[in-house]
Amino acid sequence: MNFIKRLIPNNIKQEGKYILYDLLKIPYNRHGLPVVIMEWLSADKPITFIDIGASKGDFATSITKSYTIKKGILIEPLSSRIQGLNERFPNKAIFDILNLAVSDQSGEADFYDATEWNVMSSLLEIKPEFYEAHVLTSPGKKIKVQTETLDNIVGQRKLDLVDLLKIDVQGAEHLVLGSAENMLKKTKLVYSEVSYRPLYEGSSTFFDIYKLLNERNFRFVAISTAGKMNGEIIQGDALFVNNGLCP
Repeated sequence: MNFIKRLIPNNIKQEGKYILYDLLKIPYNRHGLPVVIMEWLSADKPITFIDIGASKGDFATSITKSYTIKKGILIEPLSSRIQGLNERFPNKAIFDILNLAVSDQSGEADFYDATEWNVMSSLLEIKPEFYEAHVLTSPGKKIKVQTETLDNIVGQRKLDLVDLLKIDVQGAEHLVLGSAENMLKKTKLVYSEVSYRPLYEGSSTFFDIYKLLNERNFRFVAISTAGKMNGEIIQGDALFVNNGLCP
């Protein structure tokens, strides 16, 4: 059996693996990375990724266990998460841990720290009708955070290619992408949480993000359901591919 396996080219084995994943409806690999990302991003060479809304670093960890990393930038506005991220990703030659929020302007902004459930924290204020649905009693404690544009972050590090941009910013996706006009031209994949209904004041929806990326030569290739409320699909994770870099 091992002899037969050696005769099968690696690309054929990889393709067969993804067909099996699809048939069995397995959304993640054994490290917790969405399979749809692996279908579009080869593991043949080291990659550069940016994780916006890194939280505790679970997504970044799944990337590091699935790929060799050339450069990883983890961005998290909540200072309470930074020590844990530094401990989890100690190699500073490879990983940059940034305690800030990505927005369309450099400077300082209000940020709603949903201390009852940190994953709901955002630059935007959550709408009151979603408090009870998410076991929250308020939009969170308002704090000040530093903000920076994605173009500046990438430009300062002189990155010529970003293989994967992951975004989890609770409705503020348009602020992130609006700050990345130059950076998106050299980004292969964008994997972003999207909302089908605006959960936050002034938040974007899937349709806004689709239009924004479509106008920048990205195509929409995959979606998964991430959250429901009363049977209604509220949020999902969408994958977009750069037509110029991934024909």
